[in-house]
Amino acid sequence: MARDVTPGDSAREFYRIAYPAKARPRLHVSGFDFEVLDLSERGIRFRLGEAMAPEPGHQLRGTVRFVRGVSAEVGGTILRVRDGQVAAVLEEGVPASVIRAEQRFLLENARRFTT
Repeated sequence: MARDVTPGDSAREFYRIAYPAKARPRLHVSGFDFEVLDLSERGIRFRLGEAMAPEPGHQLRGTVRFVRGVSAEVGGTILRVRDGQVAAVLEEGVPASVIRAEQRFLLENARRFTT
């Protein structure tokens, strides 16, 4: 659920899922496949891998494919590239219902992904 955030407030506006390594979704963009590190309705952070780093401000459009078998189309703008990771704000984000289902899935399968 969204909440008010004042300038300087380090809290996030949307709940962000930080994925354990075994449960990480994949982001498919222009023939490349990236490991998603964390995700919210309006933001994504993924590992760059061997691909060329995009510039901040570059438009991003792709598909997030979740371990549980569903996918979501996303689109947004690259915010930063640092230490081999890319952060983007999503104007076309992941629906709240998908985020909630991911939370439930991860909680129900916690042992599977942490061992």
